[in-house]
Amino acid sequence: MTPMNSNAVVLATARTPFGKLGGALSSLEATTLGAVALIGALRRCGLDPSEIEHVIFGHVLQAGAGQNPARQVLFKSGLAKTVTAETVNKVCASGMLAVASAMRLINANANSVVAAGGMESMSNAPYLLKDARYGYRFGDGKLIDAMQYDGLWDQYFPMTMAQQGSRVATETAMKREDQDRFAYESHRRAHAAHEAGRLADEIVPVKVATKAKGKVVVDELARAGKVRIPATVGAKSAVWDHEPSAQFTFDYAKYAPFVTGDVPFTLVDRDEPVRADASIEAMAKLPPLEKDGTITAANAPGVNDGAAALILADAQYAKEHGYAALATIIDHATVGWDAPYICFTPAMAAQKLLDKHHLSTGDIHVWEINEAFSTVAIASARNLGLSESDVNKNGGAVAMGHPIGASGARLVGAVINQLRQRGGGLGIAAICSGGGQGDAVLVRVD
Repeated sequence: MTPMNSNAVVLATARTPFGKLGGALSSLEATTLGAVALIGALRRCGLDPSEIEHVIFGHVLQAGAGQNPARQVLFKSGLAKTVTAETVNKVCASGMLAVASAMRLINANANSVVAAGGMESMSNAPYLLKDARYGYRFGDGKLIDAMQYDGLWDQYFPMTMAQQGSRVATETAMKREDQDRFAYESHRRAHAAHEAGRLADEIVPVKVATKAKGKVVVDELARAGKVRIPATVGAKSAVWDHEPSAQFTFDYAKYAPFVTGDVPFTLVDRDEPVRADASIEAMAKLPPLEKDGTITAANAPGVNDGAAALILADAQYAKEHGYAALATIIDHATVGWDAPYICFTPAMAAQKLLDKHHLSTGDIHVWEINEAFSTVAIASARNLGLSESDVNKNGGAVAMGHPIGASGARLVGAVINQLRQRGGGLGIAAICSGGGQGDAVLVRVD
């Protein structure tokens, strides 16, 4: 296998709409959102869930989410107990890492079909009492916001990433007016994309039950996956000869976060944070997040909920089983840099991919660069020699939202869908992550 001839193809992509903090999706756990996205992807490609061998999901805010959230996603999605799962955490790049890891498993002939994605419910992140285990002898206890501490706090230069980003923006002479203009364009493009139906191939609507808290209303429960014992062990192996007791027999209908029938619901079919009424004049009036800074609530993404999923398969397997390949995941690159300077790392990772495959920026037809702040996408475009109009043509995280574990997978899905809408080509999805890392994925649609 040569680098440009990856065997990892994408059979389907799906994502939930992204919700606001405390908004339309806030009653749903991250693993429920992950299951909605995964079931949506399965239904789009018609894959028998029994064919999935492994699940990888990115998830950042895992405190209080329970053991191995990716394993919960597969059980909520109706997959069989013999499907394996792992949860990955690379902060904002988690969902992208999940896709890259799936690609590597397939290219190593370790698996034929892998589900990959990312999820986050920032609305449900708990508060922590780190000193409570052994008791407080005297004085006040301190509540720690897990959302901030585990997801948005720099451990090396202790401050929020918004504070840090603001100082780096000042250091690099990134003008407030440029950031606001880019943020306005993000909202304008996202709203136009929704109105034109260009996101229909990405988003699966969610019917959030209004009285059955934590549940999603569906027409029917997910198709159940069948137990698959590895063929290599032989049919008579005593190792696999076991049936659970009645007490430990899994009941999907009771466990699943889905309800059927005439149940009241709220339909969520668009990204909640997108502002149709966004204006540069209104943005200019907002105070900066840090005194004398340039980053504001308008030119940074919100705190959000959502999930995205992709189904990847070996190209030969897909062909033999009659599944259409939407795209090929060609390669993945990652870089590390000074922790505060995340605005540089997406371009670094993208350039690493370009250099490896002897490509120029002009060879890439679709660019998706995560808007961790407007500054990140602006700096990335400038450092790569791109026009800002070439980046995030359907809007980005400033408008759509940035559920940190999910965004990387959303970007890959967005690149695939835009390439298909234009008739093919090459695309790059790139993202920065807390701690000074950057990731990029190269995608081809034939």
